[in-house]
Amino acid sequence: MDAPSSRLKDLLQVQLASDSYAVLHLPFVLETLTKSDFLPSSHTQKWIARVNSLIHSKDPAAKWSGLCLAHQTAVFSREIMLECAQSWVAAGMPLLVNQPAPTAKAAMRLLRLVFSNATDVPEFQRQLCTPNVPKFANALIAMAGKETNPELYLLAVETLTHIVTLYPSLCRPLHGSLSTLALCHLNGSSPTPTPSGHVEACSRLYAVLLLTGGKVNAPNLWRKSLDDTIAFTWGAFLQLRTTFADRGHGNIARPAPSAEDPVVAVPLALDRLRAAVQVVKDMLSTPTSRPVALPAGALVRLCSALLQCSPDEKADVHVDHAVRSLENSVISHLWRFACELLGSLSHAGQHHVTPHLSMLLTHLAFHLEQSRVPAHTLLLLRTVSTLLTNDAKLHDDIVASRLARSVMPFLSVVLSKRSTSSGDDEQGAGQGRSKKSKKRTRGYEGDEVFKVGREVVCTTANEGEVLLASVDVLESLLLRTPVNPPVHSIASRLCLSVYASLPQLPPVMLSPDLSLHSRLSAKLQRVCVNLAIGTTSTMSKSLGLLLSVSDHTAGPTGDLAEVLLHPRIPPLVRSLPHVEMLSLFRAEEGEEEIDVRNRVGLRVLSEPAMEPDVAEKLTPQVQQSNTSNTPRNLPGAKRNTGSSTAQEPALVPMQVDVPPAPTPSTVPRIPQLAQSSQHSIELQAAPIPTVNDPVAQNLLPPPPDPLSSDSAGLGPSSTATVIPPATTHMTPIATSTGEDDDDEPMPTIDLGSDSDSE
Repeated sequence: MDAPSSRLKDLLQVQLASDSYAVLHLPFVLETLTKSDFLPSSHTQKWIARVNSLIHSKDPAAKWSGLCLAHQTAVFSREIMLECAQSWVAAGMPLLVNQPAPTAKAAMRLLRLVFSNATDVPEFQRQLCTPNVPKFANALIAMAGKETNPELYLLAVETLTHIVTLYPSLCRPLHGSLSTLALCHLNGSSPTPTPSGHVEACSRLYAVLLLTGGKVNAPNLWRKSLDDTIAFTWGAFLQLRTTFADRGHGNIARPAPSAEDPVVAVPLALDRLRAAVQVVKDMLSTPTSRPVALPAGALVRLCSALLQCSPDEKADVHVDHAVRSLENSVISHLWRFACELLGSLSHAGQHHVTPHLSMLLTHLAFHLEQSRVPAHTLLLLRTVSTLLTNDAKLHDDIVASRLARSVMPFLSVVLSKRSTSSGDDEQGAGQGRSKKSKKRTRGYEGDEVFKVGREVVCTTANEGEVLLASVDVLESLLLRTPVNPPVHSIASRLCLSVYASLPQLPPVMLSPDLSLHSRLSAKLQRVCVNLAIGTTSTMSKSLGLLLSVSDHTAGPTGDLAEVLLHPRIPPLVRSLPHVEMLSLFRAEEGEEEIDVRNRVGLRVLSEPAMEPDVAEKLTPQVQQSNTSNTPRNLPGAKRNTGSSTAQEPALVPMQVDVPPAPTPSTVPRIPQLAQSSQHSIELQAAPIPTVNDPVAQNLLPPPPDPLSSDSAGLGPSSTATVIPPATTHMTPIATSTGEDDDDEPMPTIDLGSDSDSE
């Protein structure tokens, strides 16, 4: 590596030898320079002289290159910046007016760095910053007022925001001009909305103007500005609800109907609401010198009003249907604004949001229970996660359980799905009929049998983010809120089932983004480890399954080791937890757990998915057949391998109910049984579940088949052939076709045709 002095020498002799060379080789020079190049040497003063000559050059391109070199020099060497700041400020200030955009932007960045890089040097502040900062701010206000170049305008407003934050006292005389500049893009525009970059830049500038009031008056200005912004937000919101019934939002009066065309009035009100929400968010994140009174109640009422909007609300008697349709079209934007406000309020208010947390989460749970697009679902889930992870505490078990039930279906899509096809219904309905009345079924009659591709679980990026966000919400609910024991048990088993089935699901079948598989597995492992810790006196029953699954995954095992080494107090010292909190076996399920599992669409292999009317018709016949056979759930019951109906396993995996698929062609019964038997043997040979682990018998779903959308063991008929993993031997299924021969007519024998009778 060359010495610093030789590098500056080479750059001065070759790349910066002339003004044209300096412009041509500027990118190479900026990439080559390092901090060590500006150590004291004989070439430092030559470098400074060359940079100053470029800044004072008459060529605009050379002037621009000199400003860029001065900025890079100030970044790497503070000593050189303090030495040359006076000359650079004197040369850069006139370049803010009537100059090309690149030159003005370079001068603006250089002056901003000079005024910000030496705030701890009192003499530098007194001699250079105090007289020049107001001039610099005035020049920026004049430049932003022209709005000739959008990039130049945004840079000017952002620089003003930075300067006002550093020098609020020096900018106090400019408060009126700064307010006018900030509010020019916050009043909305129609029919073309204001660019989002302009709204965000002006909002940040408006949020820091309160600092000009000083340490004493700044909190009062902050509260007054926030109250005015909230009132402005209510006005814009109510302008979007003119055709809906008045809910009586506190002391907020409904504004008079606008005389403008609704095609112009509705977009204008929406743009104003967007700007007002952005201002509230920026003001909640603005630091103040002294504590301020946060109007949490007013903000919560505003968020609640936004979340309660629905297109199904009753309208007034006489409304314009065109205006009604326009106002209905912006309801999704109102929900998004509410979620953004709640996120900022949760970060700023923290435990002050606790009294309103139950009401807010109830609104969010209602929206999660509805059918929304993945983008809206993702926003709702992230808002719920933000509210639960901050200092606010939820003490309502009803709301927590409702949230858990509404979130579980988003995660259950990873499990194997079972569809109720017509062939399965026929086989289920045929169990109550005798052999004589059965008819041979013919398959391969429809196009459904040629479906060989399995659908990807998450086809878009938003759907994958919904999976990750649902895991975060379930983790917060199960570990930080008082969820009801049945819901807690079902949610724990769901997380374990998905975590155990992920190694059997190829990453390409989960999402086009291959990293989603590892991220989801890591999140689920963290949740399952926290659930496996149990209490101070006992571990969870899921520990064995968690260890067996983690042996075959590449996830970290440090948390698992911590679980194993965690000291425990004997059970006699502390009371044991409820059985429902650690329930993993189907035999321990109560009626509430079964009801919760059915409500969220989770079933097990031994529960055939039949219509209610079909189930009522088959109930007497099934009961009669059960009384004549061996009881299924008795531990000592033996398996009858020769019977057509096998014993129902006591421990079965979870699956997800999906709507009925198109009616496929029926398949002959014997090949179906053979296929199911083969599938059950493959299940037994799967490397993830252990053979003697009873927990794995209840949680592991069948491995997803990458070539088929409906696995062979997913229908009700497969429940008669699935062998429980706890069995140490596998019994083959007889494939005799004797039952089909009973349907053939018995051939008659003609005794008169015998040759002996002649």
